Amino acid sequence: GSVLWETVAKALGARRVARRGRVMPDGMRSPRVTLLLGQHGWVEHVDNGIRYTFDVTKCMFSPGNITEKLRVASLPCSGEVLVDLYAGIGYFTLPFLVHAGAAFVHACEWNSHAVEALHRSLVLNGVRDRCHIHSGDSRQLQLCDVADRVNLGLIPSSEEGWPVACRVLKKDTGGVLHIHHNVETRPVPATPQSAVLLAEQGSPEAASPGGEAQHPAQHGGEETLGARLRREWQSWAEGTATRIQGLLAELHGRPWRSSVLHIEPVKSYAPHVHHLVLDLECRPVLP
Repeated sequence: GSVLWETVAKALGARRVARRGRVMPDGMRSPRVTLLLGQHGWVEHVDNGIRYTFDVTKCMFSPGNITEKLRVASLPCSGEVLVDLYAGIGYFTLPFLVHAGAAFVHACEWNSHAVEALHRSLVLNGVRDRCHIHSGDSRQLQLCDVADRVNLGLIPSSEEGWPVACRVLKKDTGGVLHIHHNVETRPVPATPQSAVLLAEQGSPEAASPGGEAQHPAQHGGEETLGARLRREWQSWAEGTATRIQGLLAELHGRPWRSSVLHIEPVKSYAPHVHHLVLDLECRPVLP
């Protein structure tokens, strides 16, 4: 009972203790966390100089996205307006505002607990005046013709957000879409030697207690994962570019061009499944 958890807390120098379970498949990635000692689950986590605050019993924090958060923090977004279609507690909204220099962010989120956490974190980091939170389903977002850049940070697929992303892009100048997706790759039959190496090194696909593989891919990961994966990633990227180009042409009634700028491997999500981000430049074809 409480005596045990008080002892554990004292030994660890903590005031509160909670038990973590697997993330629920409810569309909001709600955590299963039971508070064992303490009155509330609000915590603060500092990541790349950014202060995130959230209630661990209501919202999850994914450390597996750290490479992508660092990457977007380094993007040249000075003066840009960004739409973050799946903001959560601010995983990408905050790096875009604090480090990348975005002039303004429209952050969309339908989980009321995440909205509260995002609001608090915006205040903590002194950027509340440069962000408007749109609470609700981003598919119903009424914005159009405002964005230089759109972040679609939803896995396993952000495809339902593609029409909205095309609509919010500036119709006369276009912009860049950051499209997250889980891409499956066909396994290659292992040789006896490679099977031994895997047994000795351990599987790289082990999942965390949250149900998600947490080791990030390195920036040179595409080379280490081999040309086979690069071909499959490229095929997905080119197919996505073609579909987005068609959506933009249909929406605006004139031709657009789409160019693959970069494919970023974020992490291994499951065996033979990789979380990728496609940077896609979309521009209207001028007369």
